[in-house]
Amino acid sequence: MKTRKPMIIANWKLNGGLDLICTSVASFIGKHFDAQIAICPPYIYIRDMMTFLQYSELQIGSQNVSKYESGAYTGETSAQMLKEAGVSLCLIGHSERRTMFGETNQACFNKIARALQHELLPVLCIGENREEREQKKTQEILRQQLTESLKGLDLTGKNLCVAYEPIWAIGTGLAATPEVAQETHQFIREALVDVFDLITAQRIRILYGGSVTKNNAQDLLIQKDIDGLLVGGASLDPGHFLTICEHASRIAKEEN
Repeated sequence: MKTRKPMIIANWKLNGGLDLICTSVASFIGKHFDAQIAICPPYIYIRDMMTFLQYSELQIGSQNVSKYESGAYTGETSAQMLKEAGVSLCLIGHSERRTMFGETNQACFNKIARALQHELLPVLCIGENREEREQKKTQEILRQQLTESLKGLDLTGKNLCVAYEPIWAIGTGLAATPEVAQETHQFIREALVDVFDLITAQRIRILYGGSVTKNNAQDLLIQKDIDGLLVGGASLDPGHFLTICEHASRIAKEEN
């Protein structure tokens, strides 16, 4: 039996608009979930989402957060600003941020520290590319990302999530099998013991992302160390995303 509450996060990336906000939120109004559900829209729609969400259980997340507290940093959005806007969590270190914008593990560490400081839930994204997997460097890469992004953080009284997103699976339609994903998640949890301690590692939720759909969500969610899903393209279809959330809620209810 899992003691960690499942979490489903939608990452809209650079997609969506007011029409998608209306149809997505409408699908969730009046529904109860035994899983934690969040949507990460583009920054400009966060306030609109908060207005529509007052009658639903959905939470709002950010796709990024600045490592800076304040100052002359054009285009940045601080953790304090996000918190004041009603955001409850933020993605950090997504592979697209790493590959397209040069985000490093050290930058992730700084961003996580800022998020924790302002009581936002950081969701650290980690993962290996196809070449690294073929060279059997998956565990080496993941351990390095975890250690350099998390070592030295104080999680006393605070929460953290890790999202495993194999880069070779993001947007390709190639998802890791539930067995492979579970094996990797188990390794991540063992690595978290080395970074923190056993008790802390056991309470950290580890999500899977990478071509998640309503067809593979259930098989992924029943795995021992998979505590939720980070959903990309499928989250842009309100009905599709709702089905994934319902899978998570049902599984959580059965396990408890």
